[in-house]
Amino acid sequence: MDALAIPGGESTTMGKLLRSFQLEETLRRRLTEGLPTLTTCAGLILLSRSIVDGRPDQVATGTLDIAVRRNAWGSQLESFEADLTLGKLGDIPFRGVFIRAPRIEEVGAGVEVLARLGDEPVAVRQGVHIGLTFHPEMTGDDRIHRLFLEQVEAARGESAA
Repeated sequence: MDALAIPGGESTTMGKLLRSFQLEETLRRRLTEGLPTLTTCAGLILLSRSIVDGRPDQVATGTLDIAVRRNAWGSQLESFEADLTLGKLGDIPFRGVFIRAPRIEEVGAGVEVLARLGDEPVAVRQGVHIGLTFHPEMTGDDRIHRLFLEQVEAARGESAA
């Protein structure tokens, strides 16, 4: 496996399943070894350093040096869309689809903010890991996915060298 996409969903359930199927240790090891990831919403929560309002037993791998708050933009009924500027993707705005989205409350020194909504970071990258609070798969715009694939190819080249 060259890369992993961890989608949205329910972050506490993801952690429970990782433990139930005895995958947490393997995932943590692969992440530490540099397995590139693209995480959205609940996937971002799973890879965060800390979950501000998480359950005590909730999995946070610490892969991304960020603190997040679950469902911070509101309930399902308060989901929304907004145009985002992602400088790495050109000048054309990217339509962010925020569904019960987490909020990135703290960003560590080694984390690059790729996009903001107002003052709030909504897309970050740390090494080979991209984390998004929104759902790029809900649009017809594949620029973020292409950025991720370019990152995967670069990581492959580095590991082959």
